[in-house]
Amino acid sequence: MSLVKKCSDYFKQKSHIPRLTFKGLIVCCANAANNLEQRFDWADALIDALIISGLTFFSTLGGGSVAGLGVDAGLKAATVAACAQFFVFLALKRGIVQSTQTQ
Repeated sequence: MSLVKKCSDYFKQKSHIPRLTFKGLIVCCANAANNLEQRFDWADALIDALIISGLTFFSTLGGGSVAGLGVDAGLKAATVAACAQFFVFLALKRGIVQSTQTQ
């Protein structure tokens, strides 16, 4: 039996989920009640924020071009919207701002 097979069987028995991060492989508990100390995963939050802000950037750029904005004005509007979305999403992931406060 290989080492990978042994490790994957162990993780399944213990309900652990291996996650690949920038610093290597870490093992997280599937049940959050078993974790006494919850560490914030910055890499996961930054990737999620980049994806959402990229979506915001390109949708704003597309909407601006449909509305007839010039290239400069469209890029400025899309950049401002993406930057704002990036930091708002990070604040939501971090728990600084609760989702009920943003409504």
